[in-house]
This record gives sequence, C-alpha cells and structure tokens, in this order.
Amino acid sequence: MTPLIEIQDLRVYFPIKTGATFGRVTGYVRAVDGVSIDIRRGETLGLVGESGSGKTTLGRAVLRVVEPTDGRITLHLDGQDVDIRALDRRGLRRIWRHMQLIFQDPYASLNPRMTVRDIIGESLLVNGIAKGGDLEARVVDIVRRCGLDAEHLGRYPHAFSGGQRQRISIARALVMRPEFIVCDEPISALDMSIQAQVLNLLKTLQAELALTYLFIAHDLAAVAYACDRVAVMYLGQIVELANTQDLYYTPKHPYTEALMSAIPVADPDAAVHPILLPGERPDPSNPPSGCRFHTRCRYADAKCRTDAPVLAAIADGHLVACHYASTLTLSGMREEADGTDAAIANRRKENA
Repeated sequence: MTPLIEIQDLRVYFPIKTGATFGRVTGYVRAVDGVSIDIRRGETLGLVGESGSGKTTLGRAVLRVVEPTDGRITLHLDGQDVDIRALDRRGLRRIWRHMQLIFQDPYASLNPRMTVRDIIGESLLVNGIAKGGDLEARVVDIVRRCGLDAEHLGRYPHAFSGGQRQRISIARALVMRPEFIVCDEPISALDMSIQAQVLNLLKTLQAELALTYLFIAHDLAAVAYACDRVAVMYLGQIVELANTQDLYYTPKHPYTEALMSAIPVADPDAAVHPILLPGERPDPSNPPSGCRFHTRCRYADAKCRTDAPVLAAIADGHLVACHYASTLTLSGMREEADGTDAAIANRRKENA
C-alpha cells in the first residue's frame, strides 16, 4: 500500500515557564521527539503506549491541531504532495476537509446547545460544501450509516446515551467525506458492549468509504482487533513498529514485551503474570541519555545508558529501536490456540 501520510522527524515541544504567562522559558517538555512514520492508504495504524508517551500529541500534530516544533508532515492527495506544516490558515481549512478527528470523550466533544442536525451539518455549512436540501441529505445519509435514527436529528446531545453520542461524533467527522481520520481513544469512555459495536462500526465505515485511520488506544485487545499495523510509543519516540500479528506474538523491544504480558488470557481462571517495570516513567522534560527505556529495562547494559538506538528494520516491515533486538528472545501475547494448562505453565516459567 502506498503512504497517505509521511511523517519525518516530527517534534512537538511545550515550553516550561517560570510564570503563568510572561515568565522566562526554563526548558521544554518533549512530548514528541523525532518521530518518523508513514500511514498507508486504507490501513488502520494503531498507536499504543502508556499515558504520557505522546500518542495524542502526535495525532493532533499530524492535523496541526497542535503546532509541531519541527519536522515534516506530507499528505499525498490526488496526485499532489501537500506539506501540511507549510500551510497557512486558509490552506489548513481546505486540507481539513480531508483529515478529521474523533475525540475521546463523547460527552465533552459535542456542543450541548446545538441539535444533532446542526452539530453534524455545521462543517458542511461553514466550508461552503452544501446547504439546504443537499446538506440535509448528506446529514441523513451519514447518520444512517452510523446506525442512528434520522428522526432524532432535532434532539440535543443530552438526550442520547454515551454510545449514541460517540456515533454522532463519528458522523460529524465523516460528513465531509475525508480520507484520513485520527481516532483518539474513541472507545475508552464507553461500556464494554458498546465498545465492540463502535469498533465494528469503524471497520464497516472504513470498508464503505475507503478511510485511513490512526487509531490511538490503551486497550491492546481492541488494537489487535482493529489495526493492520501497530506502533509502540515510549517517552515521545517510536520504539517498535510492525504488523499486528508480528508485534503481538513476536515482539522485539522489551517495552513491547511488557505491554503484551499484561494482556489477559481468555481463560477466566488463568492467572496473569505481567512484567512489572521498575521505577516511574522518566520526566519528558529531561529524558535519560542513551536508550530512553534503559532506566526500566531488565536487559539494559552500559551501551544502553550511553548510546541512543535508532529505529531500524530487523525484518520486512518490522522496525525496532533496540541495540539487542536481533539477539533477545522475548515473549509475546499468549496464543489461544495453544491454551492448555501445560503450555500456559511452560510459558509462565519462561517469563519468570
């Protein structure tokens, strides 16, 4: 698949000031620090990592909802290469027709003073895309695609459940028929049964409308179901990127191994033995030298403390930022196909 978006050496730094408004800048929080990644046309790219790793900042920086500090973001659209960072406000408004965002919280992301019809149709009206009967037809079409009743368009957000509100948010993002959607933890605020419905809805809409997703989430099971490839982020950097099956079952970075070990097995009676990382996540305003994960890595040595690893390919499509990715034997997610008590016990011994 050809890339829809190419991200090169992207950096997003937030200044630390001594005062609230006019204080002196004393440092920077390096929320995203040198990320290079491509998002292929038609795929769902998952982005995982613990809270504070920079996932949401990266997603919003791609849309320039958050202004990048440095780097390049290229959108390949209709045979043209658009440098998103070089666009002025008018250019951004034009390009945002093709790039949209689904927010995490369906309760906070909808205007409580507007009807559902106005919420979904506002972007069409503001951008001069449709009005009158054409606007109504497009709103009704996307509402029905999202599993909502068109008869309820005159209601306000408070009249809907959390799952219905998230469907409204999805409809609002898709009504302008964009090519690229940043899904910023779109299911984390929903009940488990509703999460499955929304995931299936996103997959159905992707097939029908030829969408490309950047899917940001903490739920590794949901990411495994929804995503074609997965990127793992730690302290502002990508530490591993691979197709979903390879990353989940044969991780090559110790941080990915720790994440995979925390996924529960299907057997409700089976105990989970996650790899407990020592210490706390380092301060992103003062990251450690060398490999940023070395302060919590059980495989780290002197080289890891001084030399920063480069994100490099160790197999076709499998990129890892670890000095010892080719020599370490790491454990991935347990395979349900090999779920006998003896097999599970043997794997636990290997991880002990």
